[in-house]
Amino acid sequence: MGHGLEVMTPTHFNPLDIDLLSRNLRAEMDVRPRVPLDAVEPFPGAGLYALYYTGDLPIYERLRDMNVPIYVGRAEAGNSSYGEPPNESYPKLFKRISDHRKSINEADNLDASDFDVRHLILDDIWIILGERALLRTYRPVLWNTLMTGFGSNHPGGGRKNARSIWDSIHPGRKRAAKLLCNRKYSRSEMEQVIADAIDISFQDEGQQRERALSDLKNRPAKKIWQESTEKTKPIRVFREHVFREENKRFGVDISGVDWVHELGPETTATEIASLDDLED
Repeated sequence: MGHGLEVMTPTHFNPLDIDLLSRNLRAEMDVRPRVPLDAVEPFPGAGLYALYYTGDLPIYERLRDMNVPIYVGRAEAGNSSYGEPPNESYPKLFKRISDHRKSINEADNLDASDFDVRHLILDDIWIILGERALLRTYRPVLWNTLMTGFGSNHPGGGRKNARSIWDSIHPGRKRAAKLLCNRKYSRSEMEQVIADAIDISFQDEGQQRERALSDLKNRPAKKIWQESTEKTKPIRVFREHVFREENKRFGVDISGVDWVHELGPETTATEIASLDDLED
């Protein structure tokens, strides 16, 4: 009897597979030179960038020694509505990095000299998918996923807007000066979440790391305060002492804020800890 040949089942190759793209982009980003953020010179083009912390804040001490960014972002060239090619000579990526440099320098406990940056010049077609790929391979990218607020749009001037986690850990930005404290976390609670996230950063890629990250994101958190369902009613405060102390720490005067202390079981109510929404 003859030996039959083993039949190979063909596999479908997807050149845009997110895992393949993640590996390729990370390999390329990791060999790009790290430039001090306060020394970046103007350059043309759009693309992706990654910020790395190099300072001496104890909260980031372990992250500093890893070749892992604290923030990943993008800047698109932007196509014309008439289908004309974008102006690739315009410094879109540099301007975005420069905006972050200004934002960091506004914080009381940060300085642009505490950061390095790497960047990749890319066509717009790759930028959004590329950002997703980098966030996937470096996850959890602390300022993108678990400590957001750094790259978000201006929250507006309403007193009932809550301070982001980023602006709670790094106060000083003018845009957040009048905002009430975070709705769910005190400073010490945020620091614990950040420490746990950095622990996850040390784990190898795989299901165990994904489960740990999912558990962290879904960890219940006691509410400090929340808006009433009706705009004309006072905000509801569940943890009065924390509410007072956190706003005092930020220099926010709550004497003119219409609020009521909620008594009873709701003072220990918990909610899924989304840790803010994922950054755009």
